Amino acid sequence: MQDLNKLTVIGSARALGMSIVWPFIGFALLSVYHFSLDFVSLFYLLQGGVSIIAYIASGFFTDFLGRTKTMLAFSFLSSLILISAYFFPFSIYIALALLLETFFNSGYNVANTSLVGDIRKKDMSSLIRAFSRLRVGINIGWALGPTIGGFVFSTYGFRPLLLIAALISLFPAFFVRSLPDLKTRVELSLKVEKGFVKFLIPSFFAFVLMGQLGFSYLTYYASVLKFSTFQVGILFMINGLLIALVQDLIGRELSPRHIVYGMLIYSISYFSISLVTNFIEAALDMVTITVAEMIVSPLSQAIASSFSDDSSRGRTMGVYGMVTSLGRVSGSSIAALIMGDFLYRPVAFWGIISSFGIISSVLYLVIGKRKIIPS
Repeated sequence: MQDLNKLTVIGSARALGMSIVWPFIGFALLSVYHFSLDFVSLFYLLQGGVSIIAYIASGFFTDFLGRTKTMLAFSFLSSLILISAYFFPFSIYIALALLLETFFNSGYNVANTSLVGDIRKKDMSSLIRAFSRLRVGINIGWALGPTIGGFVFSTYGFRPLLLIAALISLFPAFFVRSLPDLKTRVELSLKVEKGFVKFLIPSFFAFVLMGQLGFSYLTYYASVLKFSTFQVGILFMINGLLIALVQDLIGRELSPRHIVYGMLIYSISYFSISLVTNFIEAALDMVTITVAEMIVSPLSQAIASSFSDDSSRGRTMGVYGMVTSLGRVSGSSIAALIMGDFLYRPVAFWGIISSFGIISSVLYLVIGKRKIIPS
């Protein structure tokens, strides 16, 4: 089996495990463990802080220890902390364990994306196709995970999700051991290209919007339109299935300039949630959200990787992961903060959320015209 295909299988298994639990964390903290919206907002801010530390540290680990050793270590530790949360189901410990799992999962992601860059580093087109293929595997997992998670959550509660996710995530270790490894001399510096820094600015705003496909998405549909967690799980399944079926085809036609259009589609799609009145409309809106994701996500990863070489790839992808992860958790935190005033005023709520996509699209257009993004 080719190394890229092995990464695709690994990505599918890990995505299945993580997507069983991750979309439901904020909602579980709110409804199962009875934390306040302010605490949930604080949790996502803390998650952002943990992610920053994780992405910086794991960037150095990835370059020094090697890609596969870092993946194996963080994968094992991620599962171990989820198992401990299952056996010690105290509210505060659950929250702390999930923050620790964020650290290990973030570290794994840096090594994983660095390895993709090692395998397919010829040109931008090759990188886009490689990250598109990787997303096919990841979203096969995402097609099943939230549906399983939604069913288990609705029927048995949140706690069993922790154990299921931990056990499934251990499965790919055999494939990881068979992958080529690369380690380089560590440079204790966060210095990156100026063009890369400029690319990260619109990327932060992009991931503020992309991060809504979790806590705020689930909470809105469950609280305002009274969907069950199982129904929202089906919406996540639609997202995963579409990407699994057509991402590879779309990836062949993408070029860096398309990221501007992808963010516009994202903004329109999230604002359109305010107009949804039933499950069918929600499903149709999920299709357009997914189209945007299939454009933006592989392009963003490929462009970031193109700013690096073998000796700096772990550090570069660590900085990229830090910024995009901070964008995601900032998005969830912002959503939690404004829910108290705007959750039942959909046009205002989703209008505020979708504005981040407009900002990102405009900034991508500006840096594209200045030839900052490699082509």
